[in-house]
Amino acid sequence: MKKEIILKPVKASEKLFKDFEKKKLIKLFRPTLKTISTKTKTGAVSRLYSSRKIFGTHSLMCVGKRTTDIRLSYHDDNEDLILLNPLGMKFKKLYFIVSALKKTQFLKKFLSGLLSPKDLTAVELEFNDPALSFFTVLKGTVHCEITDASKKQHPIFFVSEPSRLKDNKLSAFLYDIRISPEKT
Repeated sequence: MKKEIILKPVKASEKLFKDFEKKKLIKLFRPTLKTISTKTKTGAVSRLYSSRKIFGTHSLMCVGKRTTDIRLSYHDDNEDLILLNPLGMKFKKLYFIVSALKKTQFLKKFLSGLLSPKDLTAVELEFNDPALSFFTVLKGTVHCEITDASKKQHPIFFVSEPSRLKDNKLSAFLYDIRISPEKT
């Protein structure tokens, strides 16, 4: 006869999860000191972990975004954006600049000087929204993330991607791409 084990479910709580973390069972998503306190122009990235090759390549990073210039790029594989703010910090705005044109079409227009505002969208991202704060940027999607130039705390978010994913930056020699100033 099998031994019966009956489990009574408990509600998730910070106390419970901190206990799991103390026991090295889980790792909560929290900004690193490096990403919170960065003063560089572009920001900082802390690699939280990378999987060992034997299990496949994958990494999770914490990004402190200070970049205000739009520098478009694309990747040859997918990446996940995770917009959690577990500390409840007051961030300045985080924008996702994205083209509806995939890499090949975009590059053709970009290099011929025919790129127009219709080819790009600037999305003000939301933190801690179950429907909008977790998404995958698919391979070949031309995009970047930027913030505004205000003096507030720069945004911090998480990125999960292959550990050797290259950032194929596009030179902006033909364009000055900006977000229109907001009306106050």
